[in-house]
Amino acid sequence: MSAVMIWITAVLAYAAFWFWYVGFQKKVTPQEVAATMSIFEHDDTWTASQKEHLRKFLLDDDGKDFVMVNLLHLKAPKKESLEKLNTYQKIFLGSLLRKAGHPVMIARAASGNVENVACDHADDWSAAGMIRYRSRRDLMNILPATIGSKHHGLKLESLEKTFAFPAAPWFVFGGPRIVVALGIALLAALIHIATAL
Repeated sequence: MSAVMIWITAVLAYAAFWFWYVGFQKKVTPQEVAATMSIFEHDDTWTASQKEHLRKFLLDDDGKDFVMVNLLHLKAPKKESLEKLNTYQKIFLGSLLRKAGHPVMIARAASGNVENVACDHADDWSAAGMIRYRSRRDLMNILPATIGSKHHGLKLESLEKTFAFPAAPWFVFGGPRIVVALGIALLAALIHIATAL
């Protein structure tokens, strides 16, 4: 294989990754948002203000990715709750990964709060996480298969309390865009060197 073909193949491979990871999806429409919000009509686990926050977030679609910031407090016994949560995560993250979503950060609490400004009853968090979504449309597609499902029930059974909020724009050093680009470039360079010998 010639050097030109090696690098053209590398560029095409990264372009395919970019198309999947970043995507070029249309922004959601008010009609699509209304259809998604209808699944919450009989869901008592979400307050009216939470539903309104979600509706507004979806309507403000900018077509870009975002992260969902989560704090979790497991029920006792924690081992049993953690098993339930892990079962939920395997199913949920499996569907999310197919849409180029993934965890950005997952960590267990190493102590209680060391700072707590004007936040009553905000202690005893067990874990924190940030989950990347490719788009708000992807979130809309995942919600109907999650809310009210058996695996979502496992999540609710495992948690004493939790809160989550979407954050955008966001930035992280490195990340799949850079790691994949470097990996493809390294592989192409190695093939180039091997064929030149």
